[in-house]
Amino acid sequence: MRLLVLGGLGPYPERLTTFLAHGHQLWYASTHYLPAVQDQIGGIPALSLDDAPDASAVRLVELVSSERIDAVYSLLNVWDGSNPVTAGLLRHGCPVPLIRHYKEHYVSPNDDERTCIERADGVIFINEESRDYFAGIYQSPASSTCLDADPIPSRYLKGTLQPKLSWSDRRPHLLVAGTVTTDGTRYDYRSLVRGLAERRAHVHLYAHFRRLDPSTGWMLRDEAAEAEYGVLAAESGYVHLHPPIPPDQFVEEWSRYDAGLLHVSDLNDHFRPFNFPNRYTAYIAAGVPIALATGDMPAMERHLQTLGAVVVYDELADLVERLPDPAAAAAALAAREGLTWEAVYPALEAFIRSCQP
Repeated sequence: MRLLVLGGLGPYPERLTTFLAHGHQLWYASTHYLPAVQDQIGGIPALSLDDAPDASAVRLVELVSSERIDAVYSLLNVWDGSNPVTAGLLRHGCPVPLIRHYKEHYVSPNDDERTCIERADGVIFINEESRDYFAGIYQSPASSTCLDADPIPSRYLKGTLQPKLSWSDRRPHLLVAGTVTTDGTRYDYRSLVRGLAERRAHVHLYAHFRRLDPSTGWMLRDEAAEAEYGVLAAESGYVHLHPPIPPDQFVEEWSRYDAGLLHVSDLNDHFRPFNFPNRYTAYIAAGVPIALATGDMPAMERHLQTLGAVVVYDELADLVERLPDPAAAAAALAAREGLTWEAVYPALEAFIRSCQP
């Protein structure tokens, strides 16, 4: 195929390079800060869509024509600018099949989202719960399937698995990785960390301390948040701060832990029932099962229970009592190959092909 990938690429260039490895030709039109990924995508022709959506759509129609593109693969989140540009391309009469892969959204219907869902030739939802939600909001797309949007590349499964820390000190060790804040949102782990520490469970944070800049929507470094968590760690022998690590160290570093924590509860996080947070595949890559409060993230809970790689708990005391959970850890190790980008790719390619005439 001659494929145009449109939208926000995210952290893993394999979203493009795997297509190349399977013999396809690619072009990339970025809606979310192209310089962040440009040096990782080699010789793939790339352009940044910084114009108004309609102007960008005109550029894309011209590109599709001049390069004889066979299909457009649009991804991924509501906040990365992909919705308005994709909708603009559809309204301008995209001359080839367009497939929309949609993950994180505000659960707040709008015209651009409606256009993307209803007028795309195919839509990929991240799970059955997301598909069912959209079926109750918009007309169903011409064709659809469900595929996770953020699987981890298989190269990050390499590394030597380490003994669990709990084997030596007989206390649970839990992992938090990614964005950490003090703003009361789903990334504010202070209360959860305190609760676990009070029950003599160790929590290890590999944190990017951030705050939201309301004027731009960007997450900026927050030294005040870092200091506050530093005090929390200094006051407790059960809270440990670590510098963030690159993905090629996930297995070697994180396999020592008994469970990984996702986002905390946030009443304003309406996407929560549908979310597959991208850190979950990173945890499982290291053989670390996920700890989930009962009913808190139903789509994630259902998915992980199917794999067996989850510890579902009612109260923190229950979680601490149940860890370590050797069966859940073994299930995480057994599941990790199937949660990679390379494992998902054949179904993605087949669906894109099925949307072509």
